[in-house]
Amino acid sequence: MTGWWRKNAVGLAAVVVLLPVTFGAIAWQEWGGYYSFRPSQPVVVEPGDNLEFADAMFGPATARFYDDPDAPAGSRVVRVRIPVEPGETELQCSPPLLREATGAQRQWDEASSALGRGLDDDRTLCYSDSSEPFEFVLEYLVPSDSTGPFYADVELSGEIPRFVRLTLEPEGL
Repeated sequence: MTGWWRKNAVGLAAVVVLLPVTFGAIAWQEWGGYYSFRPSQPVVVEPGDNLEFADAMFGPATARFYDDPDAPAGSRVVRVRIPVEPGETELQCSPPLLREATGAQRQWDEASSALGRGLDDDRTLCYSDSSEPFEFVLEYLVPSDSTGPFYADVELSGEIPRFVRLTLEPEGL
């Protein structure tokens, strides 16, 4: 080795070791935070089953295709029912997303307002401070080529990144 390389060998070795470690630590911090604040860990419920999650019982969920005169051409409606029995703690969540379990894994928001029914908080939200059982009754507009199975993803505040994923196999049509 020449004189310059020999004089700076310790510094160069430190750079070779610390540079990748620094970038790795930064990436870990950023990606770790990315997934910890988003729904990224589903707790899957199979068709016909129920699940105790966050001090509440979810399911068994059902889904049914049906024709609706208010639905746009090329689409159909999937009505989803999700029974919920709250426990002692208050539940807070927004309407579940409907997601294709296979294929393109498209997703849809609850569509009561698009069907001219308006949003009914008693059946589409779970801001419940009581321990009385209730049932989500949700309608989704899906393309006519969607056949299922679907997932209904229920995200409860305070439980993210974990969330309830109910598997649905719609009946009808």
